Amino acid sequence: MALLDWLDERTGIRSATRLMLEEDVPGGARLRYVFGSVLVFLFMQQVVLGILLAFYYSPSATDAWASTAYLNDQVTSGWFLRGLHHHGSSAMVVVVVLHLLQVVVAGAYRKPREVNWWTGLLMGGIVLAFALTGYLLPWDQKGYWATQVATGIMGSVPGGEPLQQFVQGGSEYGNLTLTRFFALHVFVLPIALAGLLGVHLLLFRKHGVTPPDLPEAELKRKTQPFWPNQLFLDVLAMAVCAAVLVGLTVKTHGAELFAPADPASNFVARPEWYFLFLFQLLKYFQGPLTIVATVLLPGAAAAYLFALPFVDRAKSRAVRSRWSVLTGVGLMMAGVTALTAVAIVEDGNNESFQHGVEQAHAEATRARELAREGVSPVGGVAVFDNDPEQKTRNLFKEHCASCHTLEGKGAEEAPVLDGFTNREWLAALVRNPRDKRFYGATKHNTMEPLTTEAASDEELAAVVEYLISLSGASAAASVDAAMVARGKELWDKKLECSSCHELEAGKDSTGPTLAGRGSPAWVARIINDSGQKDLYGDTAEMPKFAGKLTPEQIDALAQFVASRGAR
Repeated sequence: MALLDWLDERTGIRSATRLMLEEDVPGGARLRYVFGSVLVFLFMQQVVLGILLAFYYSPSATDAWASTAYLNDQVTSGWFLRGLHHHGSSAMVVVVVLHLLQVVVAGAYRKPREVNWWTGLLMGGIVLAFALTGYLLPWDQKGYWATQVATGIMGSVPGGEPLQQFVQGGSEYGNLTLTRFFALHVFVLPIALAGLLGVHLLLFRKHGVTPPDLPEAELKRKTQPFWPNQLFLDVLAMAVCAAVLVGLTVKTHGAELFAPADPASNFVARPEWYFLFLFQLLKYFQGPLTIVATVLLPGAAAAYLFALPFVDRAKSRAVRSRWSVLTGVGLMMAGVTALTAVAIVEDGNNESFQHGVEQAHAEATRARELAREGVSPVGGVAVFDNDPEQKTRNLFKEHCASCHTLEGKGAEEAPVLDGFTNREWLAALVRNPRDKRFYGATKHNTMEPLTTEAASDEELAAVVEYLISLSGASAAASVDAAMVARGKELWDKKLECSSCHELEAGKDSTGPTLAGRGSPAWVARIINDSGQKDLYGDTAEMPKFAGKLTPEQIDALAQFVASRGAR
């Protein structure tokens, strides 16, 4: 007690504590009052976790991903700290919305609390800005591309391009982009939020809680002191929130970390869930109408919320007297919810998007495993240099990617090689060989499309099965023997494909031999010299690599391409 007396004499801690805890709560303690306290708790949690994460984080384009991967996968419980921080940001967005709705339902924006309402709206905007700036900091594929979507929206707004360039540190994403987002996330936004929170709390202390719409006598009868009644509910709500966050973090084993940001990739970009409604809204307003989705509708919603104290002219705060105001806010929230749900459902039914997500997860797993061996000072995608297969991938990028696409990366001047030996690719090729996916911008356009009148889908499937059987022993082992026999019959008697394609290597033919098509040996022959008479002959446009690359390099490339062609 002597120490407490000493402190009280010098700081007045007892009177300050009484001032905070002995405030009356008109109408008594209620669960609807807990959201503000939970938001303060979440903000303090995020600050503490952010400081702990900063002990390991390096805010540079070369080191950001590597430092995050090290924290996530090698620091004891690092995944938990990062995951709790990640889920905490989502929790803040959720609680901000709940708090906003609670204030609207209670009419707590009305005179004399207008300034409190406006500071609350500004803090809600800052919470979203926290989420946006923090999302980029790992400098992984998802954060990099999702943030580009968000800043792209900013740049599409009239007069928004200078702001976009300021935030990005130039016209393109780079090291300055990361350092500016880091400065905003760690310095500017916390100071702004803390300042607004101070003003908000001072105004709250001045006006007190907004009491329920009850007769004055009943309000006085039910009035309770803040301590211990309301404080108990606040602490209970904080504990429940903390438990949910811990459970969610453990269940998901922290936050996702995708492969290092690669500006040359074709990553399937989506913003985080709380910005999905804007992303979906943009789909409905294209071209000159983009401004409707980026400025007019969001601006109208923000203006409506800001003007609520003036729009609400009801004589009382009773819900039944404010149905028009509540309907407006309800429609706004319903629209946001519906757009978010539609975006999630559409992505769930989008096979191309889901395939891209699967590829991204596979690439992320490989990158994080390789990062355990260390990351080159070059940083970023250089982590893949630890992969023995990466030398071959680099060979493809250097010599082949200017014409071919593989693993979703490259050009489309020549056939896309992803899945080029699987059934779907072959069936599509036979149906429409002139599609850019197959021969790109080359002059190999002499093969006629096979219409459904010439061969039904069932007949085409049999022919494709026959082609698969010609690829080699490993492919032949996975085919349907009955379909192969049917396909061979169609090949020989009905479709007359042998007039252009030979089934043995070395024989002259109009089209490439199909003996071993898609096998590493067949691919190696094309890499060596695609102009051989039983391949593409005089129509070959692909340069010879025999003599430019060693036999070992050609074999490695052939194995690499063939293995991807079956996927």
